[in-house]
Amino acid sequence: MSFHDQKLWQESYVALMDIYEVGEQNEVHDLLESAQEVAATIADSLTRQDRKLARDLLWSAVGQVAKTRTHLAIAWGRGVLDDETFKSIDDKYAVLSDSLQSQR
Repeated sequence: MSFHDQKLWQESYVALMDIYEVGEQNEVHDLLESAQEVAATIADSLTRQDRKLARDLLWSAVGQVAKTRTHLAIAWGRGVLDDETFKSIDDKYAVLSDSLQSQR
């Protein structure tokens, strides 16, 4: 099964695409970079045959989600994101974080 078919990756992809819709790339560069890192790390984990490495990568993605949520808060605080957009995307990353942490 491709990582594209995995729910964890799909969740990170949907949240990342929501960020792309926010506005100009230069306004949210750090946020986009962080969100891309989350999706790429999840994809990397889902394609690894070494289970320990795959699990370690998923745990790393949890930290990357926290970093992304911090960048979201900064973008919101600077007025780049309105309240509704911030809450919608932040909620998606909160769910993704819970999903990542529930993986064994």
